Amino acid sequence: MEKEIARVHDDRDLQAYHYKQELKRTLKLFSSFAVAFSFISITTGIFSNYGFVLNTSGPAGIWTWPIVTVGHLLVAVIFAELAGRIPLSGYSYQWVSRLANPGLGWFAGWVAFCFLVIVVPTVDYALAPIIAEIFGWDTGSQTLVWIVIGTLVIQALLNMYGVKLATRINDIAVYTEVIGMVGIILVLGGVVLFRGGDWSMLANIGTAGEAGGSYLGSFILAALMGSFTLVGFEAAANLSEETIDAKKTVPRAMILSVALSGGIGLILLIVISAAITDLPAVLHATNPIPFILQSRLSPAVASFFLVMVLISIFACGLIIMASASRLIYALSRDDVFFASSLFKKVSPQTAVPTNAVLLVLVLGILAVWFADSLTLLVGATSVLPASLYLITIAAYAWKKNHLPKSEYFDLGKWRTPLTYTAIVWLVFEIGILTIPADFHQVAIVAAVLMLVGALLYLVLYRKGIQEGRIGIYKAREKGDFEDVAG
Repeated sequence: MEKEIARVHDDRDLQAYHYKQELKRTLKLFSSFAVAFSFISITTGIFSNYGFVLNTSGPAGIWTWPIVTVGHLLVAVIFAELAGRIPLSGYSYQWVSRLANPGLGWFAGWVAFCFLVIVVPTVDYALAPIIAEIFGWDTGSQTLVWIVIGTLVIQALLNMYGVKLATRINDIAVYTEVIGMVGIILVLGGVVLFRGGDWSMLANIGTAGEAGGSYLGSFILAALMGSFTLVGFEAAANLSEETIDAKKTVPRAMILSVALSGGIGLILLIVISAAITDLPAVLHATNPIPFILQSRLSPAVASFFLVMVLISIFACGLIIMASASRLIYALSRDDVFFASSLFKKVSPQTAVPTNAVLLVLVLGILAVWFADSLTLLVGATSVLPASLYLITIAAYAWKKNHLPKSEYFDLGKWRTPLTYTAIVWLVFEIGILTIPADFHQVAIVAAVLMLVGALLYLVLYRKGIQEGRIGIYKAREKGDFEDVAG
């Protein structure tokens, strides 16, 4: 009975924004949390970027992780307020459109689209060498590309079958991720404590100090790992229209996912770093963490943990693809996306925007086929979400005192200090990810994507949005925007 009452309230909330319920509401708190937790996927982020940290700032670079965790927790609590008040698929596109204006909202949607499309193959790229290693395949670049493409196809098929199957797989993957990460912490931690480890590694700067000069610059570069990993918690908000009691469920899911990911990730990084006994050998390893596991644990135990990691990374890509397709659907139903009539269609059998899923698949294949560097993809998928977060929170800062109150999640007197602290953090983070010479190419890629978005808006969408033919004003009275947005 309680669930049915929640569904009625959810449907009423959606109707207030002049949308009809087309997607199936099946996600409860755990599944919503699982969506956010799997998108973050500390397994994926740490396994993909730990080698970069070691080579740029040494094991001591792991101490950027808690700094980024705190910064992204600030973002998460503000996004939680927004999700509790505007529970719509499309997250930042919807929020910024209502808080600032539909034009800036469209641009936020474009940045989110670029991020999600690029991050799916980036995540699967982290999966490829582990699969190759388990099956004894060649780890050459061409082999890895085909593994990524095959993985993308499987993820697309599962997503097209229905959100219930995808989220069930994802729910299971949360358990495998926790078992894998906590298992590594306990087993490898036990080896370090009782068979010997090197705790001095936690302050070891590796080769970063060999060239002389300040270590600070090298240390800052290591923030890429946290900035790449601790994002995507807003995927729970992007699936709000498939969540039961979304205003209550989604805010909790987002905050919990960041807090747990940050805490478990830090302990994992400490244990892995303390387990290093031969730093030069680890630095030369193709995959540092599997190398450390295989050198300190028995082959069977190491293989078990690698399988857990493989499942977790696969689920991460699966749920990101689902999130990307919902964003495309949200933009298309407002007619502010390419071929909107095609991509806003929802399968009557599965209640999934199948064409949107196929688009994510095709663009993912193109991205991985033409990408020159995994580091470039990782960098772009760090700058884009940070930029999106800044746009969203800046819009929130402008209208935060005009938002309707929520009975479920309200920052109250903390709203203003947390908002401006988050803005300062995001400006600092974007600087970290763009100013160092190592990241200039990444900054150029992100800037070009944003410039393309601005041009597309001016040429294709600006006039229609201003005239109310497309966008959130479409087919409604002008006053409705103010009534709903505050």
